[in-house]
Amino acid sequence: MEGFAVEKENAREALAVNGFAGPFPRFASDDTIGELAEFFRDVLDHQPVHPLYGRYSVRDWHLVNEKVRELLTAPELVSSLQAATGADSLTLWRSKLFEKYPGDGAIDWHQEYGYFDGEEVGGHRPALFPMNPSSSWSWTLWLSLTDVSNDDGVMEFVKGSQQSQYPKRMVTLTESGAYVDPRNRIKSKEELLSRARNNSLILDIDTRRVFDGVDFDKYTLDELFDLLAERCADVLAVVTEPFELAPGATETVPMKAGEYIIFTERCMHRSRASLPDARMRLAVNARYTLGDTWVYPQRNTSDTFDGSNLNIKDHKCIPVLGDRFHPDNSYLQYGLCVTSAFKTWLWS
Repeated sequence: MEGFAVEKENAREALAVNGFAGPFPRFASDDTIGELAEFFRDVLDHQPVHPLYGRYSVRDWHLVNEKVRELLTAPELVSSLQAATGADSLTLWRSKLFEKYPGDGAIDWHQEYGYFDGEEVGGHRPALFPMNPSSSWSWTLWLSLTDVSNDDGVMEFVKGSQQSQYPKRMVTLTESGAYVDPRNRIKSKEELLSRARNNSLILDIDTRRVFDGVDFDKYTLDELFDLLAERCADVLAVVTEPFELAPGATETVPMKAGEYIIFTERCMHRSRASLPDARMRLAVNARYTLGDTWVYPQRNTSDTFDGSNLNIKDHKCIPVLGDRFHPDNSYLQYGLCVTSAFKTWLWS
């Protein structure tokens, strides 16, 4: 525990200087980490309909699975967040599974200025409205569910890059890191069609009708992959313009299962490619914002889809620190929706 305390003492300076802090030691048991890794493997293998979203998604299983929720709201984890960010009020508003299969390519350099509008897949619907956008108000915690080495998709950061906003441009989806080539994962035409129809084919892209009118018997699997790429040609995504890196400017962060790192999304980061003979990498990232941030303001309208094509009308936030929270957010508290009266108390 002494090493953990030292990490927390240095966390705020590390986050301010480098844009990331950690990795922090595992606090959850081996059994817990193993059980959650198995749960997420099952999600990947069977692509269940997400109870909140009515379609397959790797997002926000903490709102469904109590053990995922307990992990991402654990006192030890929240203590690290408070130490690193200096925040006195925090809300957990989103989580996401990040898998990398052996042979998967890199998700290239990118940074996010906290609005999460889906620009990486051509979206323009901000998910967060901060009270003070000029300051830091949104952070990611990336927790490994498997050991992560330099061979199987390690995270890498450009130290201090949160101080600059790097130029970006729009490209065809297949040229961006948002497109994970399904050739590496799908081995049959039947699986390709099934995953297209249940939206488990390409992250955040609605593919339910991409093969409408296609006679699968007339094409080989490779030809169908080519056809998929053609039909994605009209979908645009954002990429970071090439930039120069000075020697020693980056740092990779190998981790053991259960360890985690905290970073501001403004810090330029990427995951490296996984070697063909590497292990499968599993991690869950959780996103936290200041308690007074307005989450999904479009919930107040009839158009409740976010920038990643998910209907967030039933989405909930979870208060994890402090007592000051935006009154227009929808909250989950001990498995129950927070009432209007409780929201008034939160904001008072």
